[in-house]
Amino acid sequence: MRRRWRAASTPIRRTSFAPNPQRSQWPGARGTKEDSSPKGRTTDLLEADSQEITPVRFSLSQDDPEEEKMAQPSSQKRGSYVPHSARVLRSQVTPPPCIKNPYNMDPRIDDNVFCVRKCKSSGSSPSIGADGLSRYRTDFHEIEQIGCGNFSVVFKVLRRIEGCLYAVKRSIKQLHNDMDRRQALKEVHTLVALGNHENIVGYFTSWFETEKLFIQMELCDRSLSVNGDKPLEFGDALELLYQICKGLDFIHGRGVAHLDVKPDNIYVRNGIYKLGDFGCATLIDRSLAIEEGDSRYMPPEMLNEKHEHLDKVDIFSLGAAVYELIRGTPLPVSGHQFASLREGKISLLPGHPMQFQSLIKSMMDPDPVRRPSAKEILGHPIFEKLRNASAKK
Repeated sequence: MRRRWRAASTPIRRTSFAPNPQRSQWPGARGTKEDSSPKGRTTDLLEADSQEITPVRFSLSQDDPEEEKMAQPSSQKRGSYVPHSARVLRSQVTPPPCIKNPYNMDPRIDDNVFCVRKCKSSGSSPSIGADGLSRYRTDFHEIEQIGCGNFSVVFKVLRRIEGCLYAVKRSIKQLHNDMDRRQALKEVHTLVALGNHENIVGYFTSWFETEKLFIQMELCDRSLSVNGDKPLEFGDALELLYQICKGLDFIHGRGVAHLDVKPDNIYVRNGIYKLGDFGCATLIDRSLAIEEGDSRYMPPEMLNEKHEHLDKVDIFSLGAAVYELIRGTPLPVSGHQFASLREGKISLLPGHPMQFQSLIKSMMDPDPVRRPSAKEILGHPIFEKLRNASAKK
């Protein structure tokens, strides 16, 4: 007798499938997608911002013998069959080991991180739910925290598959709504639009996870934070000013103002000075919202909410940063000295040529119109040797 199959009479078990991190890395995907195949399957896409595991619903059809076979009552004991999805999920819980790159001779990498037992992510690493399905944990081995600010924390990490070091910045605040996300993405959008430059900290990729933004950046050796270090020597100050001005000339030429130039946001890698942290960046034409940075480095017009010359704001801030680094003591937050600096009253810098001191003073002129542009600073006679050396490379 020919058996008749009735799919509707058999209860169907819903099975949860773990996302494959190698295939679903787009952070903005959401909603559902209908499968137009003859099998009539519908699949709930992942909510990428929360990265929850959602069920995949199946409906049987007569032209799919494989599903028909699976749906029939089994003579095996319950629990003997382990779905493929469960095996995938189990394999995702433990992050993969770090792979040593034989071509990468970076002396900052400790060989211990390549030991499987020591390569498990630390307890401070973020995870998604109890299963630990996290792009951060899967792709990176967290080595140590290297920075912390009001809005983000930065970690030194090793990318497991490459065996190379990076910095990953993670937002502190959870980004629950679209407005928060757009605000947090300002830095990402700016860096992508600008592209690569030797004197800008390199950007690689970004994603949302646990309602926080993660940004993978170039790892630098250190920042120039003023924390009791010895004052900057003249030769180093000259090199710093020249290289960061090249970075500013690059971004100003693309219509972008940084608005938070300060020692904390100036980094060094292999002797190259780089400008980083574009969280306050905006367009010079004032078509976007303006958010000022650290008040210690802001010119008087910004404190008075006059935004006609945003590129010259960066010039004042760079002059103030170099002035601070040469003196070796932090700039005042308020008071008489704070006001004097914004009136153009700059103390002498012993051991530095007057030509250099005059340049710093012109960069911190109270009138933004009288301040030189980044391009004009690069053409100053004091940088002739640096220009010639750069031209020979």
